[in-house]
Amino acid sequence: MGAAFDLLKEGLGSVLAFFYGLLEGLMSEGLALGFSIVLLTIFINLVVFPLTLKQTRATRAFTEIQPEIKRIQKEYKDDPPEMQKHLMALQKSAGATPGGCLLPLLVQMPIWFALFRLLQTPLDSIDPVSALGVALRDGTVKTFLGMDLSTTPSEAVSIGILVAVPYLIMIVLMVATQYVQQWHATYGQERPSGQPGAGAQQAITKIMPLFIGFISWNFPAGLVLYWSTSNLFRLGQQALIFKIDGRPTPMAKAAEESKQVEDSDEGQVKKPQSGAAKKRRRRRRR
Repeated sequence: MGAAFDLLKEGLGSVLAFFYGLLEGLMSEGLALGFSIVLLTIFINLVVFPLTLKQTRATRAFTEIQPEIKRIQKEYKDDPPEMQKHLMALQKSAGATPGGCLLPLLVQMPIWFALFRLLQTPLDSIDPVSALGVALRDGTVKTFLGMDLSTTPSEAVSIGILVAVPYLIMIVLMVATQYVQQWHATYGQERPSGQPGAGAQQAITKIMPLFIGFISWNFPAGLVLYWSTSNLFRLGQQALIFKIDGRPTPMAKAAEESKQVEDSDEGQVKKPQSGAAKKRRRRRRR
């Protein structure tokens, strides 16, 4: 794992140095480094887009199967094992597995830690003869939007509250954009309930943005910039996916359609069979 982590860190350093080399002649060193992190974020999110697509569609599936879940709960309320069996089968067929929603998060965690280490000690993973390596070694990389991207918000606060303002704004932006992304994903929908893992998933989605905001207090500002940019980019990806696939059917409408189907099925079951009346007449004659 150590060798794989070092390889990931060096790969991120190479991509970051590449983008810096493209931007260094167009702006100051600090701006070039900040926008290089932005471009690195976009690059990583494009690479993991298939997982993001899976996550968005899994979340969508959770909301769309709610009427069917309630029907199963009502039908098998006296047989919990059978209920769980049907719920699991429904989730599997709909692609609404809890793992599908959490997998992109788990995949990105090693990237976050690698970027954290990269920003802490950049010269350990960046080619010293590259433009970024030279700038870091010579100390010519200054600030991006008033922030030293290798400094943590806690360190900035210890220097002075005015110095820390940009860092604090970045943390607030990061947490807010993650909540906006979650709101956009579930707008007009009822919260999933009644299926295995639903409660845990809801708790994670509520707590995770605050947890990341809390731990980012001691993370380099460059990593907070990465998170904020990633949230905004994924929000755009999510809007694009909804434009392609359409938004999930609102719960009220889905429930109404499900009831119409059930009523139709019941009507077919209750329809008198042609041979039944003849059998009853024969029994009366006897």
